[in-house]
Amino acid sequence: MSTMSQALTNDFSVKLKQALTGSSESTFIYINNFEVEEQWKQEHTLKLPSLTVGSSVELVNRMEELGVFLAGKGDYVLLKESPDPEMMTDAKSLGFGNSLLLTMCNNAPKLNITENVLDCESTLNRLREIAGHNTVYLVPFGVSAKEEELSKLVGIPLAVPSADIFQKVNDKGYSRRLNRELGIRQINGRECSTIEELKQGFDELSYLLEEGGTLVLKDALGVSGKGITVIGDRQRFDKVLKMLEQQSRKKETRSINYVLEEWIDKICDLNYQFLIDRNGRVEFLCVKESLVENGVHQGHVMPSRLTEAQIEILQEAAQLIGKAMFADGYYGMVGIDAILDQEGRLYPNLEINARFNMSTYQTNLQDRLIGQEQCGLAKKYTLTLKDYFPYPELKALLSAFIYSPQSRQGFIINNFATVNAAYKEPGSLFTGRLYGLLVADSREALLELDASIDHKLREWEAGVK
Repeated sequence: MSTMSQALTNDFSVKLKQALTGSSESTFIYINNFEVEEQWKQEHTLKLPSLTVGSSVELVNRMEELGVFLAGKGDYVLLKESPDPEMMTDAKSLGFGNSLLLTMCNNAPKLNITENVLDCESTLNRLREIAGHNTVYLVPFGVSAKEEELSKLVGIPLAVPSADIFQKVNDKGYSRRLNRELGIRQINGRECSTIEELKQGFDELSYLLEEGGTLVLKDALGVSGKGITVIGDRQRFDKVLKMLEQQSRKKETRSINYVLEEWIDKICDLNYQFLIDRNGRVEFLCVKESLVENGVHQGHVMPSRLTEAQIEILQEAAQLIGKAMFADGYYGMVGIDAILDQEGRLYPNLEINARFNMSTYQTNLQDRLIGQEQCGLAKKYTLTLKDYFPYPELKALLSAFIYSPQSRQGFIINNFATVNAAYKEPGSLFTGRLYGLLVADSREALLELDASIDHKLREWEAGVK
């Protein structure tokens, strides 16, 4: 089968349309508003100070380019800037990048894609024009009040539920409550909505510290490693409590929104995806091993090392959780973080990410390019740069590793915008990220390819510093 005909038969966008609108003929406008969680407001709720983990807002805001590999033919992708022409040529040669691109009149780096659209009258007018000629829907990464505002302004409905529903089902406390109701194994922990509940929760779990264990306090709506506090002893907890008490006196509230949990030693992190359609049908899509560092997603390995029996446990959990979420008003994409502990036990639901996930953006690549007996690694490489790095130069640097349709192995770049997103001026150091998918015939070959790419990039970095 040719790459192009394969693209037509394996288009995840078609599945999404059928699930979210009941028709594969709908037109989708993708708004890839990463870290939508930052927009969800928790009025009169105390929070611990949180350091941003990873790179800048500018980088996160350019992750929307990943949508080029998700959107189908005839769909639209909203972008802050036009993609590199050579990258688009490479994408199209593999059967991707066939959607229509709507680019902002001005990229405001600190604004996410939705905010940028709201600030760009020409794009708003173009969306209003599209609304008059198609059965069209806005399809965001996730929904906040900003996406609802955009929907009203341009007269295009959202293909997914309201911001209130999104915020409700993405709360880590909601995940824990569902686990209890559905009889799903979960980590020992407590949901804490007041300072008093946090004190009580700590008293009930402090024996774990005395046994040499560790606790972790998580912001119930935290994202990308933000809002995670590791508690190794009572002194650390007392410091956390002191900060919250100080805030409480100033803001005159005792409300918080955290979960306190035991830290579990694990063999691996997992992420599995399923899709809930508008009629409540739940379809399990895939499970992958997650690469996580300090709570921040680094990539996925596929297939996972799970046995068929273990995968069945996740499939059963997906059906239970999906049906419960639908009863609570949610439909759409769901990604769930799970772990396999050192004893070989699965914890099927650490937290629900009811929105697009990084795994969602890999779906078309995975379906079309990773063979039945092959392995894949979705990866980001962090770069330290001091000048703008052109796509042709990057591609030439990695030429020995670029994906070949003949060998069906190699590296596919699926986001270049994040490489130079934080660039300000020549000679000024900044951090960039390169996103891509590695394909190889074995796990060993995959890890070797990854190491070779990383070595080449570090070698290049050393030469330009």
